[in-house]
Amino acid sequence: MRRPKRLETWLISGVTCLSLLLCALFGGISYQILSRSITEQSGAKALGLAHAVATRTDVITALQTGHSSPQLLAAIEGIRLASKADFIVVGDTHKYRIVHPDSDKIGKKMEGGDSQAALEGESYISEAQGSLGRSIRGKVPVLDEQGQIIGLVSVGFLSQSVGALIDKRIPEIIMTVLGVLLMGVLVAFWMGRQVREMLFGLQPAEIGRLFVEQDAILNTVRMGVVALDADGRIRKLNQRAREILALSPTCQPNTLMLSDLLPQHADFLLTNQNKTIRGFELFANDQWLVMSRVPFQVRDQNDGLLLTMRPADEIERLSQQLAKVQEFAEMLRVQTHDYSNKLHTLGALLQLKAYDKAVEFIGQESQGWQAQIHLLLSQIHEPTIAGLLLGKYHKAKELNIEFQISPDSQLSDVQDAIMLERMVSIMGNLIDNAIEAVHRANNHKPRRVVVTLDETASNLIFDVEDSGDGISKTEYSTIFDPDYSSKQGAQHGVGMYIVNTYLCACHGSLEFADSDLGGARFSVYIPTKPLPEVGTV
Repeated sequence: MRRPKRLETWLISGVTCLSLLLCALFGGISYQILSRSITEQSGAKALGLAHAVATRTDVITALQTGHSSPQLLAAIEGIRLASKADFIVVGDTHKYRIVHPDSDKIGKKMEGGDSQAALEGESYISEAQGSLGRSIRGKVPVLDEQGQIIGLVSVGFLSQSVGALIDKRIPEIIMTVLGVLLMGVLVAFWMGRQVREMLFGLQPAEIGRLFVEQDAILNTVRMGVVALDADGRIRKLNQRAREILALSPTCQPNTLMLSDLLPQHADFLLTNQNKTIRGFELFANDQWLVMSRVPFQVRDQNDGLLLTMRPADEIERLSQQLAKVQEFAEMLRVQTHDYSNKLHTLGALLQLKAYDKAVEFIGQESQGWQAQIHLLLSQIHEPTIAGLLLGKYHKAKELNIEFQISPDSQLSDVQDAIMLERMVSIMGNLIDNAIEAVHRANNHKPRRVVVTLDETASNLIFDVEDSGDGISKTEYSTIFDPDYSSKQGAQHGVGMYIVNTYLCACHGSLEFADSDLGGARFSVYIPTKPLPEVGTV
């Protein structure tokens, strides 16, 4: 197979051919302009010289007497040679020559057929075939003292003489054309190199294939992908994103802004663009979406954002299973670590023969564990919530934090699966925040987290209190912002935003204030009526 030409070869060849064409046009036009200019200059010179000769006294005298003297012929010849004219002819009113460079033609009639207008009083430039050849002529009438026309003067430059003048200037035109052509070729090579560097050495066929492959890959994945400029303008989106966001197949992405697709969440998604956020939920287009936001980098510089999204119901089952596995693994890890320490302590007491202390230690541990189990079994009838609280109990205990479930707590079974899922997420985030707040606290208060659950005829209520540093008044207005966090790390700052989002979906509310423990207190109220279907929130 014949190998296709490279892009830079096409570019260099094209620019070179274009330069050749332009140079040919430039050379032809320059030659025409030069030829016309020299011809006009020769005619003007001939006409001016004819005027000078026509006003000479000796020429007027010669025309009046009908013959020319040798002195006149010599003077006219001197003028002709000095002016480099090919001929100066003086004729009478009958067009018979009385002065001519060739003495054999004196007395003969003037040729060319262009002298009559001069005998009628006109001064002009003409081009005609004379006895010496084709020439450019300046013709002027000769007047006597009374202003009567007594003859005419014709000064001419032969066409071959004018052509010789033009030919002398051709090398200049050729050098100029070659210079322009060389510059065009150099520019073509420079452009070819620049284009090759900008395209990373890829050829047009390769670029076209990459473009097709990119579209095929983006439209194959089952995840919506949206590429944005830094100002929120849509740069590209795949077919799955069109389906999720209910966009028309004919809609042009580059005409849209993020605010057109996700009006309620555009400000959040465009804030703090250097921060990566993964796996958060948003309610948009009458459905819950699980989204991630990653800075879009080109040559190590942020060039926008890349959003990925999937409907939450597609991964709901997997996420629930994964959450349960993670909770179970976390509980096992905590229990293993905790009981390993206790076994070491118990073994040491036995080696020291402190049998009474060992029995007392076993009783304390059994009593605390049994108290929590008894409270959960007797008052918290929802197994999922009970499992969540038990896992958080072990997590707090590992951090040497007292995790207490209020004895007044009570909760019956939750029949609505969607509401139960939201409650687990809300309670989990709030309890994790409370444990972390106590763990980071710089005060000397008892390290405690207290959870209270209750239900009324119309609401499910639970409180989370801690003995941390609390919430300052300046944080009241920013605590639910998606990028606000009192902790460090790229994944922080989304928890309270998700809590608020879930509460809105459940038509619930949240209140926060100072706790009697010295930290913060969060109170959640969730209506017990069934959760509305997706799309009616």
